[in-house]
Amino acid sequence: MNSTDRVTVVCIAFNHEKWIEKALVSVLLQDYQHKELIIVDNGSEDQTPDLIKEWMRDNSEKLSVKAIYKSKSEPYCRLFNEILNQVDSRFVVDLSGDDFLYAHHLSFSIDRLHQNPDAAFVFSDAVILDELGNERPYYTREDYGNLQEKILAGDLYETLIRRSYISAPSVVFNTGILKQVGGYDASLHYEDFDIQLRLARNYPLAFSEHIGVLKRKHANSLSASQYRRYHSEMLSSTLRICEKIRRMNKNPKENAALSERVLHELKHALWSANFQIAKDFVKLGNDLNMNGLEFGLYKVWLFFRLDFSWLYANVT
Repeated sequence: MNSTDRVTVVCIAFNHEKWIEKALVSVLLQDYQHKELIIVDNGSEDQTPDLIKEWMRDNSEKLSVKAIYKSKSEPYCRLFNEILNQVDSRFVVDLSGDDFLYAHHLSFSIDRLHQNPDAAFVFSDAVILDELGNERPYYTREDYGNLQEKILAGDLYETLIRRSYISAPSVVFNTGILKQVGGYDASLHYEDFDIQLRLARNYPLAFSEHIGVLKRKHANSLSASQYRRYHSEMLSSTLRICEKIRRMNKNPKENAALSERVLHELKHALWSANFQIAKDFVKLGNDLNMNGLEFGLYKVWLFFRLDFSWLYANVT
């Protein structure tokens, strides 16, 4: 198979016995033919490895697929980079074992990348499914399915600083560009905020209007631990990313966007009683010459270390 046509889907699973089969079947059923699948069990403690082995026995002749089984869990970003180094396809997808792809996702996304060969990645809409079975699109749509607002592409760097604008599971990367920037930052607890910004800083991005993936939100998902009380590894990574943004920024507008982000993350650090991280966000805010009533009140909150995290945990 010509590597210029191929996409590699890297499916990393950890304790995903409820969902892993659907994730794997969703890759098998893609209407894009030039694909391969690398499955990684990241030291699961449930039946996930056995389910992967069973699925491999039944389906290994239907597509190019291999499985890797880790004896213990490894940091996600480092593990993905290890697999990325084995990929020689033109495109690559990072698929969690609890999500799945709709059948047309790869074909629509790669067609868009062919139209935008300089793009670092393409992203699309997604369906977000919560534990109660409620579904909603990532981007707001009208009654007839049309997007309510124009989704920006191209230069998204400043927008991505201000807010989460891209559903990470929908992304299809240009492998060469992803490798050129060193893949994910292996020192971080999560990948999407950092890699999207680093790529948007130096490359155009592309958007496809289709709904490409279903992303599950559940108590054990990585995003659920973003603002964990007292010891949030994700919040610590967010701080390091914001410090990197400070170094990448080139103008006052970008610093203003970072100030908005710092204020947002500082608020959550305080509510979750991650006071040391909050202290570091205040330092970053001071470096950005932030002021205003809200920032001032947060500094007072930090000074007295008022712990309302029990309330925060009940309402988030």
